[in-house]
Amino acid sequence: MNSALQSYAENNEVNTPRTTTINKPAAGYSVTNPVPHDHPALHGSLTPPTNVPVDKILNFSPGPTSLPPAVEASVQEKCFPSPSEKRLGSMALSHRSPEFGSILRQTLAKSREVMQVPPEYEILFTQGGGHGQFAAVPMNLCPTGAETATYVVNGTWSKRAVEEAKKYCVPHVISALNDDGSCTSFPSLDTIENEINPNSEFLYVCSNETVNGLELHRLLPTLNCGVPLVVDASSDFTSKPIAWRESNVGILFACASKNIGHPGITMVVIRKDLLGRANPFTPGVLNYETNILADNVWNTIPTFNVDVVGIMMEWIGENGGIHEMERMSIAKSALVYSTIDNSNGFFGTKVDKSSEYRSRMNVPFCVAGGDETLTDLFLVECWEKGIVGLRTITPFGKGIYLRASLYHGVTYDEAVVLTNFMKEFAAKHSAPKKVEKSTSLMEISTPLFRQSLDGDRPCAEIKFSPHKEYPQYNEFAAMSSSPDDVTASNRSSFTFYSPALTLPKNMKVNQYARVSHDMFSPLGERASPPPSLR
Repeated sequence: MNSALQSYAENNEVNTPRTTTINKPAAGYSVTNPVPHDHPALHGSLTPPTNVPVDKILNFSPGPTSLPPAVEASVQEKCFPSPSEKRLGSMALSHRSPEFGSILRQTLAKSREVMQVPPEYEILFTQGGGHGQFAAVPMNLCPTGAETATYVVNGTWSKRAVEEAKKYCVPHVISALNDDGSCTSFPSLDTIENEINPNSEFLYVCSNETVNGLELHRLLPTLNCGVPLVVDASSDFTSKPIAWRESNVGILFACASKNIGHPGITMVVIRKDLLGRANPFTPGVLNYETNILADNVWNTIPTFNVDVVGIMMEWIGENGGIHEMERMSIAKSALVYSTIDNSNGFFGTKVDKSSEYRSRMNVPFCVAGGDETLTDLFLVECWEKGIVGLRTITPFGKGIYLRASLYHGVTYDEAVVLTNFMKEFAAKHSAPKKVEKSTSLMEISTPLFRQSLDGDRPCAEIKFSPHKEYPQYNEFAAMSSSPDDVTASNRSSFTFYSPALTLPKNMKVNQYARVSHDMFSPLGERASPPPSLR
């Protein structure tokens, strides 16, 4: 039983895995003892074995996900006081208490400072996540429901936003979808300028599509038609600067559970001149103006979540601010993409290397072209090492792609751990190149052995001296019609030692050639050279 199966068995109190159907790896790749399909790692388990040899679990989940360790420590200290402190944590505070009022004001102020939000914008904390905002945006900006809004569809979440918006406005779609329904790019500015309905109430974009691995690293500039921009920045908010005025941002919303906090709260930044337009049927909990007039506490706000957002914003400010967050995001994603691009095709990703839209937050990648057996084994071995979250259960099906999500909770060193394992796995399971049996130029991996060549003499005159210290190498002495140990008359003209034997161009493998199986041994299985050759 391999280590993956052994760990699974031990942690599930069984001796052997249940009988199950397994697939063979694709041609060109190697694997033994495929894992069973009911292994927890294949179903999104984020709890690795108890004996995992790491100090902490490395969580690459697409969200919710981990926060930076320093933030989690601050949350523990600030939000969960000991009884001796004689104070209540934010989870126990009334949303209308002066204590929580102070927390709320501090969080709003720090968020405005970190993200450089201009004074003409209001900041709201809402509930309902991104899906709630898919409805709230058109309901607040389209008072009759007959208004047009332009949606750029460049992936999974923008498609979902359009479907929800159809209930509250008339969406006009600019699609970046390929013929097969996939999406690997973003429409150009010229395309958007040409295809936008100039009478739109807003232009909607998702700045980072987590499933598709596409990101706008900078928002669009103000369009000629002057339509305000609505941005779903749920997964890339605080990872780069926002050009609020230059991009004519009308509304930006971001779920907390990626880069700014825990799930259950969504930050909405709205320009004040867009307030007061809501459809009269808009529920109060989704009505921006209603909540702003109530100072963010029209209903019971999630007090703990607000506190965590404030702690996270403080951490960003203390660690270099938004520009340092962007620098680290670039470095982490470049490391993962480099590993994929330099894997000789063992790993692949959706978005081409030449694209300017590769996501820094979410890197989708497949193993061996999507081979199920190798993908499963990769996930299990990651799980055994405490690397989790690369496959989570979603409503969009499993597919061939895994995802490494690189939010603020993932350090650069943790990205190094992931990429080092990816390289090890690829080296272990990539099949060696085949050696032709007859060719005019052969390069054969061999043990180190001594070669005596005499200039450009014909290959029949090449002599090989048997080793006295390592007789197993003598098999190579019969590479000519005269296997005797003949010393060349001018052997000093060309003598070398190499782990690779390159035969002359005019040589063919014939009845005089004797090729050993040892010549094809992997590097790690070769004997060391004799002392005289070291």
